[in-house]
Formats: sequence, structure tokens, C-alpha cells
Amino acid sequence: MASRAKKPTHVETTSADPAKTALIISGGAPNATLMAGALAAFDEKGVSFDVISTAGAGALLGLMYCAPKSGTPRQAMESLIEMGVADPLYDKFPVNFKVFNKPGIMADLYRSALGFNPFWKAVQGWQAKDPVSQLFKDSVGLAVASTCPSDLNAKSLGLCAHVPFAEEVIDFAAIAGISPAFYVNAFNLTRKKIENFSKDIITPLHLQASLSFPFLYPPTQVGEDWYIEGASIDCLNFHDLLTLHPNLEQIVVFDILGADKLLRAPRDLYDAWVMSIITPLVEIARDDLKIFEATHLPNYPKLKDHVLRVPLLENIPAEDMPDVFDWSRSNLTRLYDIGYQTAQTFVETKLSK
Repeated sequence: MASRAKKPTHVETTSADPAKTALIISGGAPNATLMAGALAAFDEKGVSFDVISTAGAGALLGLMYCAPKSGTPRQAMESLIEMGVADPLYDKFPVNFKVFNKPGIMADLYRSALGFNPFWKAVQGWQAKDPVSQLFKDSVGLAVASTCPSDLNAKSLGLCAHVPFAEEVIDFAAIAGISPAFYVNAFNLTRKKIENFSKDIITPLHLQASLSFPFLYPPTQVGEDWYIEGASIDCLNFHDLLTLHPNLEQIVVFDILGADKLLRAPRDLYDAWVMSIITPLVEIARDDLKIFEATHLPNYPKLKDHVLRVPLLENIPAEDMPDVFDWSRSNLTRLYDIGYQTAQTFVETKLSK
């Protein structure tokens, strides 16, 4: 359906732009709690940035962090663990029904009707703390998701409905007033180029466009143009960063895709599909950083030795790597803790004050 949302624009800056520090938050949804834990540690340490540039799942994390709908930034980051599925259930049915919803008008009507069901509302609001309670809550969720109707067919443009919970966790009205400059990238299919949505125009529709990963989700129309997820083309959103903010002196990078250690033989057909998505992104993410360093850094001597990559992937134990893309609750919790500890150490040893 066409939208009348205004066209994405770039922030106009000059050489007098005061921004000195930037944070890059990469794409990568399944292991995104690595970055959530790191952001929680940064918040605890009082680390702030003048610019935050995001791609894919990094956009969701960054907006939840800067403009949480409720609670503190750290509480918002911790809540991402709730995307995980109880382990006994995930072992038998390794698909995240919380994140990937059935598409179509019938499915939308079904989910809307659930909002009036007192039992479902009670289950959704239940703070399940122990494994048994989590298993019960997620079992009910799986049953509800399984009985959802759908009009998915050969002419559908994507397998899933767009991320359903963004407006529940992000205060979109507050985004324009957050302290850092904030960018979300998306690829404009109509004009064949990467574009950045800046904080003064970001709406739920713009975020949807930035998360429209091909085949998983249909493209999103904003104004007259169609968009897909920017991270499918540009995993690390360096695009226009130094043009918009030429006085940057430090860039911190969260990259959870650019490493060969993520690649492995699949465990089953579903896992093979997941790895078919991840495999090209690994090389794209790695190339993004190399291209930025080779093309731009020679013109910005102040940034020499000050593009700092937080070693999130490097701190995942080898024995945990086969499960790194699992949506199980234990994996999301483990990754959150690794991200938190990694960022704590990074701030204490690497990050200039």
C-alpha cells in the first residue's frame, strides 16, 4: 500500500559540525543480543556518542536504546532476551515464531482480534522468570502463532509480516529529540542507491523499510519509492558518515557479521537456509570496514588508529559458535552476557574518555 510519508532526507552539516564520536551498530538479527549487552554496558559506564549510525537489526537496537517506549535504555536492552524461545520448545521446533509472523490481511486481523482476548493479554503480560513458566508461556505463544491464518502464496513478496512489535518498544515521538545524530540505512530499489533516514524523519514506516530483508519481508513503499533492508547491501552504515560529520575523532564499531568463524556446515534444511543468508553478509561486512579504512581514513588523519572495533565475535567461546544463530533463550542470554562483559572491558582498556 502506498504511503504519503515524506521523502528521506540527509542532515545538512558544515565543517563546523561539533560531532567528535560515532558508534556504528551493524546488522545481524539472530545474535543481536551481543550488541544489546554491549550497549547496556556502555550505558552503565556513562559512555555516550555524538553520532549513531545503524543498519538492519542495529536500527531496532539503536532506537530502543535511545528512545525506549518504557523503562531505561538498559532495561530495553535486557528485554531483547525475551525474543528467545524456551530451550525445550526450540529444540523441537527451531523457528522463532515471536519474530517471524505469518503475513497477509487474514493474519493481521487475527492478531488484532487477539488484542481483545483477556487470556492472551494475561499471557503476554506475564513476567515468566523460571524455565517452567517460560516454557508454558512460549508453548501458548507457539499454539497461537500456529493457528494464525495466512494468505501466503506464490505471488507473495515475502515470507513474513513485518516486525510486529516496534511501536511497542520504541517511542517514535521522542526520536527527533534524542541527543545523538541518528541514521538508519535502507536501499532504495526505485533509485538504486543506499539512503539514510535521519532522526528528524524516522517513523515506524521508515524503520520497516530498513528491516525489509529480501524474501523474508516484502519491500516497503515510502512516498513514491520502494525500499529493502540496507544491511543486505551495506552491513556497516559508514555511508555519508564523514560527509555529514567531518570532524569525527573516534568511531566505535559493533560488527557481529564480519568473521569467517560464523561460517559452518548446516545442521538441517532450515539451518541451511539461515546460513544461505548469513554467508554473503559475512563478506559484505568485512569488505565494508576494509573499504572505509582504505578509501576514507587517509583523508581524515584525526581518525588514524581511532576506528575501534569492539571484539564481540572474538569473545564467543569456540564451543558456542555452532549455536550462535539460534533463537533459543539460553543462546540469547549467553550472547547478552558476552556482549556486556566484552564492552565493560573495552571501555576500561580501549575507549578514550
